Amino acid sequence: MVLTMKNKIAIIANGYVKDKKFHKDLLKDTDIIICADGGADNAKEIEVTPDYIIGDLDSVSKSSIEFFKDKSKIVKDNNQDSTDLEKALSLAETLNPSELLITGAIGDRIDHTLANIMCLTKIKSNVKAQIIDEKNIIELVESSADLVGDKNDIVSIVPLTDILTLCYTGLKWNVENLDTNLGWFGISNRLEGKNANISFSKGKILLIRVRE
Repeated sequence: MVLTMKNKIAIIANGYVKDKKFHKDLLKDTDIIICADGGADNAKEIEVTPDYIIGDLDSVSKSSIEFFKDKSKIVKDNNQDSTDLEKALSLAETLNPSELLITGAIGDRIDHTLANIMCLTKIKSNVKAQIIDEKNIIELVESSADLVGDKNDIVSIVPLTDILTLCYTGLKWNVENLDTNLGWFGISNRLEGKNANISFSKGKILLIRVRE
């Protein structure tokens, strides 16, 4: 008998999940779904059943807990030194993911949104991880990234550290061997065609692709 490893894991957080079909389609080919506390309300809204619900359970509604109690494993974690998304990521790590898809991570609380985005720095570098919503794809890049899209797609770069020898190819405004630092922004660049590449020799950046 051949055993297959479940390794594409989705995490649903408690931010905005506006387009029901978009998110339901996004989650179709995932192997495991984890809800970070109130993310279970989002799961119920888009009609998907999580494998796990984890958090201190202070933001999820009682009706969602009741709805999922016989369908999902509910893990109560009262540790106040970690956010609900951090708890979900810690659980995901025990399941040996090769890919993490995080949705519901952007909302009207800027502190929560920033904390959720910075959680990308806590994920092992060999795990492909993206925060995705209807408009944005956000990922952490530590050396290079190949981009595939359509001409004029928006691409933004936000350094999280000092960056050495930053190079763009295939973008409207390219750079070559640029040394820069935290505080420099490469906002609203665009794909010249369907493919582009971003590379650098040292540092970490947030790569943000925006759908218009």
